[in-house]
Amino acid sequence: MNSRLANSISIAGIVALGLYIAFMYAGLPDPIPTHWDAEGRANGFMSRTWGIVTLLIVPAFLFVVFKLIPAISPRGFRTDSFAGVVNIMMTVSVLFACVIGVVVIEVAAGAPFDISSFVLIAVGVLFAVLGSLLGKVRKNFFIGIRTPWTLASDEVWVKTHRVGSWCFVLAGIVMVVFGFVAPASTWFIWIVLVLALIPVVYSYVAYRRIEGFAPDSGE
Repeated sequence: MNSRLANSISIAGIVALGLYIAFMYAGLPDPIPTHWDAEGRANGFMSRTWGIVTLLIVPAFLFVVFKLIPAISPRGFRTDSFAGVVNIMMTVSVLFACVIGVVVIEVAAGAPFDISSFVLIAVGVLFAVLGSLLGKVRKNFFIGIRTPWTLASDEVWVKTHRVGSWCFVLAGIVMVVFGFVAPASTWFIWIVLVLALIPVVYSYVAYRRIEGFAPDSGE
């Protein structure tokens, strides 16, 4: 995806969210719910004004961060070689935050929505999509599985991200399944944590096998 298309879609999503919030504002309660427990019961609130400002800031902040990454990445760790992947990640992340904003507003307005189930499914889809792109990410300081061992070796980075790609996609599928069948369960958290740790451990094992831990030359 080229930058112009990614920027257009992302900005359109943020503007659409802003227009939607403006349309719904008068009918929203004060305060509005902004956090829910595993059972879908609201247990966190913000004032109406600060609540909607926060919902707008999140996607806008993600957009700015993704646009800064190419500009501040040092030589040797530039993102130019996979700029299209970064653009897709930015667009998906910004639209995800916009969709979550719409759902929060709908629930605050009284829509009969199982937000716990929806958020779990949405996060699972996000994990799966971003995970499917991990294998195309090259060594950098901002995106990907950045352990001391992946940053020290191009080969370890590539191998680890291939493993990490499958782990993230599988974690996403697990969350989607739990979102449909058992959104109140916390078992998925432990499964996702294990899947998240696998590529970290693998990066160490791969580095040890490929590069070793001999002293630096000259010491």
